[in-house]
Amino acid sequence: LAENHGAEIHKNEKVLEVLPAASGVTVRTSVNQYTADKLVVSAGSWISSFIGQDLASLFKVYRQVLYWFDVKDSVDDYSPGNFPVFIWMFGSHHDDFIYGLPGIDGPAGGIKVASEQHMVDTNANDVDREVKEQEITEMYRKYIRARLPGVSSKCIKTAVCLYTSTPDSGFVIDFHPQNRNVLIVSPCSGHGFKHSAAIGEIVAELITDGRSQLDISKFRIDRFSEG
Repeated sequence: LAENHGAEIHKNEKVLEVLPAASGVTVRTSVNQYTADKLVVSAGSWISSFIGQDLASLFKVYRQVLYWFDVKDSVDDYSPGNFPVFIWMFGSHHDDFIYGLPGIDGPAGGIKVASEQHMVDTNANDVDREVKEQEITEMYRKYIRARLPGVSSKCIKTAVCLYTSTPDSGFVIDFHPQNRNVLIVSPCSGHGFKHSAAIGEIVAELITDGRSQLDISKFRIDRFSEG
């Protein structure tokens, strides 16, 4: 749709640097250099590389692991319609909860179960993408064995993802304090995707009109420096 409306999509180019220009902003990539009036920085776990050291410390990257465990007998009890998408909180500690999906991929797909950790941070370039057997064993022992009857300790597959989190776990949608031509968009902290339609509308308004019709005062970046 963007291309149909005249946008140019440049794929497989690593962004190396964002620089102020005489008029606007310059982006240098592994392939070329581009200058524009306005720039939206929505770089996920790489965002700290492009907004300056003063702001980079506000965004911590946390490695998260997703698990798909096998069901011992029939997957019917955990199939859609019989088992919900769920978030289950059972304690006061930050990771005393699990969330997951039913067996949407049938008997061979298992059920997805995961938690979150916000204690050990990493970065997008050096994150460990390999899930250790010890992690699988601990996930089953701590979260699944006593709570999801019939779910096996056999892990069918795993995946690693990254949460880029702010100190209050909220979004940042704001112009850069030192460069009003740069819009920082980090609807992250692990819960940005579900809000993407509204965030896209807000970003379009900010870039074209300089303001949004929606109240986004809670997403200002200077909230972290207010006493």
